[in-house]
Amino acid sequence: MQKADAIILAAGRGTRMKSSLPKVLNVLAGKPLIYYSLDVFKNWRVVNRVIAVLGYSAQEVKQAINSEFNAVKFVYQQKINGSAKAVEAALGEIKSANVFVMCADSPVWDRSVLQAMFARHLKSGADCTVLAVDVKKPQGLGRIIKDEDNNLLAVKEELILTPQEKKITQVNTGVYIFKKQALIANLAGIRKNPKKKEFFLTDIVGIMSGAGYKVKVFLQADICFFSVNTLRDLSLAQETVRRKITERLVSQGVNIIDPNTVFIAPDVKIGKYSVIYPFTFIEKNVKIGKFCSIGPFARIRPGSRIKDYAEIGNFIEIVRTVVGSKTKAKHVGYLGDAVIGREVNIGAGTVIANFDGKKKNKTIIKNEAFIGSDSILVAPVEIGKKSLTGAGSVVLKDVKSNEVVAGVPARVLKRRENAK
Repeated sequence: MQKADAIILAAGRGTRMKSSLPKVLNVLAGKPLIYYSLDVFKNWRVVNRVIAVLGYSAQEVKQAINSEFNAVKFVYQQKINGSAKAVEAALGEIKSANVFVMCADSPVWDRSVLQAMFARHLKSGADCTVLAVDVKKPQGLGRIIKDEDNNLLAVKEELILTPQEKKITQVNTGVYIFKKQALIANLAGIRKNPKKKEFFLTDIVGIMSGAGYKVKVFLQADICFFSVNTLRDLSLAQETVRRKITERLVSQGVNIIDPNTVFIAPDVKIGKYSVIYPFTFIEKNVKIGKFCSIGPFARIRPGSRIKDYAEIGNFIEIVRTVVGSKTKAKHVGYLGDAVIGREVNIGAGTVIANFDGKKKNKTIIKNEAFIGSDSILVAPVEIGKKSLTGAGSVVLKDVKSNEVVAGVPARVLKRRENAK
């Protein structure tokens, strides 16, 4: 099996974004923009290594990547002077015979598209294959220039297009596959653009075509591709990504009542037969089991695990918390840094006070406990199996199994007579 390396171009500042962040760290559906270009190559057995080219705010971008991915190789573009020079900075790290190049601000959602593209690249024997898509509104995107026999001649940036060429609807996605040696042989031939004063990687297509290299276009009619250069672009991409996430989950058996009003991060896992009600936010690194009910107006924050048959109702916020199977928290509350057992009832208005001003503290609620309405559990604290807190209790100390506590602060009243 032929292998490939992947170069992700992430050096630019992105001044048109008008953001305090580097362009690739602007958040798209709960993840930094660069997440999507890296994730599409993750654990793909034909890809030997992924190389990220960094420049502006390099350490900040590197830190963000390392928080999401392992084994990404970093190289640095010392002078931010164009995509061709960014690729040049990575040449020394290419080990495979083929190399993907993708712009971090123009990721492709679906790996199957890249798999098909790579298969076509190998079968055709092309020296360079360019991924293109036909769009209704091509403004701002580089166009695919072909001759009468459908041969790829060039990729032109919009600022140098003729009026006739601006009518072309086939656009460059910023994804390429090169034979390593062909890339090395032609990259040095790219000249600085006189208007932008940068070296455009797109120019390599015309150079290779003119020199007799085999250059192919892999045209796809319908792929999830977005080019993010402005905050408006980012907003449009949000709509696209959210739709793709909900479509994937629905196809897996998750009932999303109103996809237009929910927010679900791309790495969220939700089991079959679960129901997600409107106006629910489910953020990154969350796993939800089967037959669960979430929302409406619920917020499930990072690090949370909700097990099978659990019910999380309206105006509940959960963070870094495990919710056991068949546990219910149906009305208004905050559950943070807790491990909650199975078949627990969390009454309306319950708050876990997990922060003491210096650190977040743990709360443990064991199986079949009953937390009365408006209880405040001051962490660190443990609520025993089948115990009960009275409405309005402020629990400062551990509660043993089967105990009933109430008051401010909560005191032991009795043991539950029917508890076993």
